[in-house]
Amino acid sequence: MNWKSKGIRGIVATGAALTLLVVAGCSSSTGSSDDNAEGIKIGFALSQSGNMAGFDVEPGAAALLAVDEINAAGGIDGKKITVIQKDVASDPETVGVVAQEFLQDGVDIIVTPCDFDLSSPALIAAQAAEVPAISICAGDPKTADLTTIGDFSFSGNAGTDVEGSVGASWAFDQGWKNAYVLQDESIEYTKSAGAYFVGAFEELGGNIVGTDSFPGGDNIDVSAQISSIKALSEKPDFIYVASWNPAGATAMKQIREAGIDVPLVGPNALDGQTLLDILGNANDVYYTAFACYEYCSGASTEEDLNAFVADFSKETGAGPSSSYALLGYNLMLAIQNALTGADLNDGPAIRDALQLAGPVDTPIGEMTYFSKTCHKIIDFPMSIVKVEEGKAIFVEQHTAEVVPDLGDGNPCAA
Repeated sequence: MNWKSKGIRGIVATGAALTLLVVAGCSSSTGSSDDNAEGIKIGFALSQSGNMAGFDVEPGAAALLAVDEINAAGGIDGKKITVIQKDVASDPETVGVVAQEFLQDGVDIIVTPCDFDLSSPALIAAQAAEVPAISICAGDPKTADLTTIGDFSFSGNAGTDVEGSVGASWAFDQGWKNAYVLQDESIEYTKSAGAYFVGAFEELGGNIVGTDSFPGGDNIDVSAQISSIKALSEKPDFIYVASWNPAGATAMKQIREAGIDVPLVGPNALDGQTLLDILGNANDVYYTAFACYEYCSGASTEEDLNAFVADFSKETGAGPSSSYALLGYNLMLAIQNALTGADLNDGPAIRDALQLAGPVDTPIGEMTYFSKTCHKIIDFPMSIVKVEEGKAIFVEQHTAEVVPDLGDGNPCAA
């Protein structure tokens, strides 16, 4: 039975179906469903402020939309979902404190920010308590490798191993054989995106003609790196900018202003209105994305995806500004799919249900979220998006020809 036939799609959220509690901490000491027999309790430890808010707010809102729809359709096996939501303000210490408060309150699942570095304190706390914790969209594969944190750590994203490999595969298919890599060193996401791009590109037969790095952040200057690119004896066919917004967009703008006109390619974290605002009229820029809708010309005409955008717009007052919003919505569908018919008596049982769940029907098609060896999506269909004259334009969907084994213990690769 798919997600539409379960009666989820098209139900208008009423607000009464979703309970939002903003609390300072509770006294319950376990995370089992025995303490929450009337429903399923999920703690949202997401950033409503700070530098991660741009990646957390819309996925969080989309997740709440899905919760409303699931509850309005009867919940999961008759159990309604209750969400406890707290702003972690893009601060790792606050993430850890909030996670402990959620665990004391007896949540069944913790949803953490869209970043491995920021999520880690909550993931570690949840692992110790044997309560599943799922990053709403962290890309670094360490979130889901079962060894860095452990077997209670999950991500609702495909990961930078897939993103970097898709970017490499698509660029190689364009006949671009020589790449220069500009590496943002600010977070694990950007580091792994660059590493998997290089690994996949070289495995396909491509040549890395040069690499350089920059520290990332809000105020960057890549003029030294631009000088190095201009001094290359072998010019690149394109430049892969392994970064996120706003740093990646700023670096690309500076590259264009310096007169370098080769194609620029980047990962999913460049997606959205922020990139378009910073780039202005810069052209020949490409990035991978989870989907392409509304802000994107030539966007998908899929009925289910358009329905999600319409419902999100109605609930929030504006359309989603990037494809990251879809990840929050899809994650709740994945949780619903996994927990339906499952024994939910404790954290390990919920973990097992997540691992054993079959494919999930989402607004962009069917995909498998988790397995016993990989706690993230590996079959996500990526969109290639082009930026031209201030507009995002859908190019095509692309699947990586190879996801390389970098020797980093990632069971989701190769």
